[in-house]
Amino acid sequence: MVGTVIAASGRVTVVTEQGQTRELRVGDAVHADDMLVAALDAAATVRLLNGRKLELTSGTVAVLDSDVWDGEDGSDGGSARLRDVQRVLAESNGAVRGAVA
Repeated sequence: MVGTVIAASGRVTVVTEQGQTRELRVGDAVHADDMLVAALDAAATVRLLNGRKLELTSGTVAVLDSDVWDGEDGSDGGSARLRDVQRVLAESNGAVRGAVA
């Protein structure tokens, strides 16, 4: 575990290193190498064990690599697994279409 979700609104999804996905809720733990995806009109705040806060805003992706949870400046080098991002976005799009139909 590298942090805990302290605020979440809208659809914020975590993709684990093993490719499993789930929607994040307040109080959920996040782990090293998890990818967090905030859909449009979604946001989340994660309190990292290093004391920093990670803010996800609408339409953003963050990978919890060592640059984020162990880095001196708390910045992410921008690494993201595009295939996983595309899969999560496709699943979200399908859910929206199903809700509208």
